[in-house]
Amino acid sequence: MEQTNLDAGPCVSSSMSALESYASYPFATDETYQQGLASLIAGGALEGHLTQEAKDEVLRRTRVFYFNRVTGSALSMDDARNYEYSLRTSNAREKADTSATPVAVQSATSDDETRVLTFAELKELIESGKVDQIPNNKVIPELLNDAPPSQSSAPTRKKPWERALATA
Repeated sequence: MEQTNLDAGPCVSSSMSALESYASYPFATDETYQQGLASLIAGGALEGHLTQEAKDEVLRRTRVFYFNRVTGSALSMDDARNYEYSLRTSNAREKADTSATPVAVQSATSDDETRVLTFAELKELIESGKVDQIPNNKVIPELLNDAPPSQSSAPTRKKPWERALATA
């Protein structure tokens, strides 16, 4: 019976270290995660008649899946949910104005100009005529260049039969 207690100790500490790694993982700055999240949002995963808790659960599921895939951990949804709730309650005690919005959603909405648009988002902007909202979209003028053409400084290439005559 003591062996199971000894065996349970390292499992708890390893799961705690995985939970701490999960909590400190930079989901907001991970470009791959943000691109995947943007494609899920564009696909309508958070639309409909979902409650805030259901949306939080979908976002948590994406974070746990991505974290397990990247780190090779086996973190469960229940462990992550319980850990996030315990963090929220401890943070709510420390701060009176704690936001209930997840970090990934905040960064996705605040960094619209710096993130990469998905194909669906790009298509929607083009179809709605909001091409000015497309990041790094350069306006190409309809005019030809007014500057005079430059003069060629390279000698003209000789044709194969002209080279044959020059060597003969």
